[in-house]
Amino acid sequence: MVERVGADVTRFAPGDRVFGAAEVGAGATAEYVVVGEHAAVAHAPSGLDAAHAVATVDGFLTALPFLRDAGEVRPGQSVLVNGASGTVGSAAVQLAKHLGASVTAVTSGPNAELVRSLGADRVIDYTREDFTSEREAYDVIFDAVGKRSFGACRRALTAHGFYLTTVPTAAIMLQAPWTRLFRGGRRAAIAFTGLRDSRTKGVELEQLAALVESGAFVPVVDRILPLDELVAAHRRVEGGHKVGSVVIAITDAARPADASAAVAATADDSLEANGAPA
Repeated sequence: MVERVGADVTRFAPGDRVFGAAEVGAGATAEYVVVGEHAAVAHAPSGLDAAHAVATVDGFLTALPFLRDAGEVRPGQSVLVNGASGTVGSAAVQLAKHLGASVTAVTSGPNAELVRSLGADRVIDYTREDFTSEREAYDVIFDAVGKRSFGACRRALTAHGFYLTTVPTAAIMLQAPWTRLFRGGRRAAIAFTGLRDSRTKGVELEQLAALVESGAFVPVVDRILPLDELVAAHRRVEGGHKVGSVVIAITDAARPADASAAVAATADDSLEANGAPA
């Protein structure tokens, strides 16, 4: 919620419910943060509490440029998302479906129903089946967890397919420019989504709010923990088995009464906006 605004601010007013992302290196585990009026901040979607609103942000702002820009996803294409039940993966499943693709989600068996509820047309349990054994099956393979290489996925791509990964390994840093030179074949790509312009991210957050309000995008929350359990929250994330996002509620007001029932980034109870440029 906005506590105060600068004299020249017109987009926000005290009392507005907002959500957003901190600047690179700024951190977000704080009760208050000062942001520019045109930073990566927007009015929060109606119908969501603070914790669930903020749980939509990171996955969306990562998955959208990967699929829309790097992968050029179009209606009718076939998209596979590896790590489909994580923060980025669960967002990617929903966005690929919104972009008109047929979506295959790779996750563990217990999370199959979750990813189906998010829009996946097909689910692969990676403990039972290796999707890389398929041949020319996918226009886009988005490895949201960086577990499978371009070389391993290459033959599962269509002749002009895109392999996308969130992990900037030495291999992908070489493969991305190299495969771009040969646009007639399969391509590897990576996007540095956190370094994008804050104004662009702010506009995209407005789009996200509209998607949430229309029911086309839902938050996936692993758990919501108080600030004094910050270490446990990081351990949960680093363990690699969370579903969606883990939320830190800075104050009790930011934590839903039944946080344990959530299906989850950091929830700031208040944002202070000013008129400074982002």
